[in-house]
Formats: sequence, C-alpha cells, structure tokens
Amino acid sequence: MAGYPLSSLEPDSASQEVPEALQAPTQPVSKGFVTALTAANLVIWISVLPVLQLLLPEQVGAIDPVHKTLNLGIVTSIGAFISLIANPIVGALSDRTSSRLGRRRPWILVGALLSALALALLWKASTIVALVIGWSLMQLFSNFLQAATTAIVPDRIPASQRGTITGLVSMATPLGAILGVILIGQVLKSIDISYLFLIALVLVFLLPYTFFLREKVLPRGYLPPFRLGTFLKNFWINPQAYPDFGWAWLARFIVMLGYASATGYTYYYLQDAIHYTRLFPGQTIAQGSSLLSLFSVVFLILSTIVGGMLSDRFQRRKLFVIIASVIMALALFLMGFFPSWPVVIVATCLQGVGFGCYLAVDFVLVTLVLPSEGDRGKDLGILNIANSLPQSLAPLMAGIVLSLTHNSYLIMFVMAGLITLAGAFLVQPIRSVR
Repeated sequence: MAGYPLSSLEPDSASQEVPEALQAPTQPVSKGFVTALTAANLVIWISVLPVLQLLLPEQVGAIDPVHKTLNLGIVTSIGAFISLIANPIVGALSDRTSSRLGRRRPWILVGALLSALALALLWKASTIVALVIGWSLMQLFSNFLQAATTAIVPDRIPASQRGTITGLVSMATPLGAILGVILIGQVLKSIDISYLFLIALVLVFLLPYTFFLREKVLPRGYLPPFRLGTFLKNFWINPQAYPDFGWAWLARFIVMLGYASATGYTYYYLQDAIHYTRLFPGQTIAQGSSLLSLFSVVFLILSTIVGGMLSDRFQRRKLFVIIASVIMALALFLMGFFPSWPVVIVATCLQGVGFGCYLAVDFVLVTLVLPSEGDRGKDLGILNIANSLPQSLAPLMAGIVLSLTHNSYLIMFVMAGLITLAGAFLVQPIRSVR
C-alpha cells in the first residue's frame, strides 16, 4: 500500500471525479512559475547548506576544538534524523491540507517564519547542546519548506517538461550551497552577520512567494484526515508491489550515503589534510571552501541543465544517473588518494558535474515511478528518507572512522567512493523507465 489510496475516499464525497488538485498535470507551466519555484528552492537551500558546511563546523570547533569531528557528527546526525521524520509527515499533512491557500502554500508560510526563529537560536548558541537543539529545529522547520516545494513539481509540472524544469529546480540545491558559501566565506566573513543575512533572506523572499504561488484547493473531506496511527501503519511502499520505486529509493540511499560521508567534512579536510591556511597565509578555511565553490559552479550549472535536457531528448534516465554517480565516485577517490590543492580543484569540478546531473535526472526518474497520484507528498517524503537517513548516518559514520583512524581522510574518501560506486548501478533493475 502507498498510504491512503484514492480508493479509500470518504463515502460522502460529493463526486467520484478526481479533483483538479489531485489530477496529473497536463498544462505546461510558465517561465515565471519556473523562475519563482527555482528561486524559492534556492533561498531554502541557501538558508540550510552554508550553515551545515561553514557555520556549524566553525561554531563546533570554537566550542571544543579537540573533539570537533565527533561533535560535528553528533550535531548533524541528530538534525538529519529529525529531518528524516519530519519530511514524510509534513508531506502527508500537506497532501490533505484543504486550506483556501491550497495544499502547499500554508506550509511554506509557516515554515519560513519558524525557520527564521531556528536560525536566530543557532546564532546565539554557545554550547554543543544548544547547537543540537537549534540545528534540530532548523531541520524540522526547513522540511516544512522542502516537503511543500518538492511536492509542487509533480503537482504542477507535466511529465513532458519535468526533465528540463527539474534540472533548473534541482540546481537550486548545489547552487544554494555554492552561493551561500561564497557569501558567508568571501563577503560576510562573520557568524553574526551571516545569521542575520540568512534570517532576512528567508523572511523577505519566502513570505512574498506564498502570495505569488497559486494552487487548486483540495475539497474538504475528499481524502481521509491524517491520523498518525494509520500513517505509521501505511508508512512504507511495498517494494514487491512497486519494485521500480523500491529500486529508485535504494539507489538514491546508497549514492547519498557515499556522497554525504565525505562532503560534510570538507571544512576539516581543508584544515587538516590540505593545510589550506599554510598554503595561503592570511586566508581562512571558509574562504578556501568558497573558492572551491567558485571552481565548481560553472560545471554544476551546465551539467544540471544539460543533463536534464539530454535526458528529456533521449528519454533515457537510468544511463545518465549511472554516469553521474560514477563521476561522483571518481571525484571522491581523487580527493582521498591525492590530497593536494590542485587535485582538490579538479575533483571539486568533477563532483559538480556528477552531482548536478544526478540531482536533475534522478529526481525526474523518481517522479515517474511514484505509486500514487493522491499521495505524492507522502511518497516523496518516503523518498526523502533516502536523502535524510544517509545524512543522519554518514556524518556520524565518517566521524567515527576519522576518530578510529587518527583522521585518515584517505580511508574516509575511499570508503565514500566505493559506496557511491555501488549505488550507481542499482537503478538498472527499474523497468518502467529507460
């Protein structure tokens, strides 16, 4: 079962016709819609990823420099676990939201306000416990935003446009990280100013976006109300009944586990293995991270757009997912075996190519194997576990590996590359998508 199927509609529904809010989209969306959705996703990820990549490592290192790798793993793993739980529940709740604003807009509105509050708590955190609380809340409330905006894609964008448009929308994730890292590392250069900027960005952009977005209203009572017990009972998608979704989920989980095992420690890798501040006196680790982002941005943007367009043109999703995953694994191997600044630049560019293409094409693949039109938000929430669970497991796993191997980044990167490579070919058994 895929949760609450359409066959379980309330018997007193006025009509057995599927309402517009639940129908598969057929009308092409406008450039303005795509631009606004892409920008909203960009803002969401700018508010999350630079905190994870720069601000949290700096704050953790300042509080306890001796145990920084393990403490960072604890902070980020707990937050990722919160995200793991929050995303599918919010997706299911938004599926059934019958507000006059629509199904997704109320969650974006509330999520923006509460995310700003969580950022303020992180800003003032002075202990590891406070960072755990602040980051957990940020992960919770940002998933209000992520679950809602992710569900907008299958809600509004027809299958014929999804490759190209999801290439643009998916680009917001890495581009948000890149722009955020550049802003914080090269321009703002201050924890206080950085948090103030992120709070303002979330409020100034996402609140107006909720008024721009227009949605079809779900008739009240058409779908069963959300009940936690029923949700938990049905909170899975039988891989025997829906094998294509099962393989897509497993492939994403393995690839993201490998990718997240290494990328969360880039800050400390530059600090401890590359010795960036020795190579470039007067520069900070944050500036080094932002410089790497500059090198990767062109490749990432091109691969995201071109990968999505080519997968649309040839209607081949699996091939592009495999190629992208192999490129990501190659980048991780290079960083492990050849820890030098020039190699890091090359590997970062390759990582941008692979990850950009992967984000664009794999998301299209997944939307084409969703089990139920009526449960898109919940089903995408289950898919998000393949993103969130690795983010919960990987930092702690990598932190333990680094602690046990006396900070051997070679072992960590090789492990991450092998895991990513293993996940590359798990999309092959999918039959309904080429």
